[in-house]
Formats: sequence, C-alpha cells, structure tokens
Amino acid sequence: MTYNEIMAALLQAYEAHPEMDVEKIVAQVAQELGASENCMNSIKASLGLLDEMQEKKSSLEAAHEEGETTKKWILAETAKLTEGRTDEEKAAIAEGIAKAVDRGVLQSIGVDEPTNKEG
Repeated sequence: MTYNEIMAALLQAYEAHPEMDVEKIVAQVAQELGASENCMNSIKASLGLLDEMQEKKSSLEAAHEEGETTKKWILAETAKLTEGRTDEEKAAIAEGIAKAVDRGVLQSIGVDEPTNKEG
C-alpha cells in the first residue's frame, strides 16, 4: 500500500463524511486498510503540515486584505520564527529559507537544482 493510495482513501472518506473529525477518519481508514501505526503517524504529520500551510495562506490573504505587502508579512513571520533564538540559530533559519527560495526559483524556470552541496 502506497502513501498515495492511503491519502486517496482518506480523501474519499472525508468527502463521504465531511462532518467527521479528521482523527476519526484517519483511524477508520487505517483499520480498513490495515495500515501500520508508523505509516498512519506519517499521514497524520502530513495532514498537520497541510493544516499549517492553510493557516499561513489564510494569514497572508488577511494581510493582503489589510493592505500589507507579501514582503512585510514574510518579515513578520520570520521575526516570529527567530524570536528568542541565538545568532547561530537565526543564521541557520535564514540559510534554510534562502535555499528554499533558490529551489523554488530554479524549479519555476525549469532548472534542476545544483548538484554541489553548497548550491
């Protein structure tokens, strides 16, 4: 059973019962498919990330409605991430963000990521 098959089954179950709690849907699908606990924990983590992405999207949309720029919103979110962290931790966060942006730009123009570890 693949991740995609499990996600498809979860989506079908959710569409059939949108009022049902997601945790209950995950448990039900896991039982029906005989999925391992480790596999379902990975699915739950994925669902958590999707929820987090939706929250960020909603936050950005609200900021835009208030006339805030995307850049200002990103800076505010970054400030939240770095608050109370050491300079070393802040540098690591900045590096991670820069690499993610670089990958996004490269992918958007159809260029493969550099093969060296520093790029």
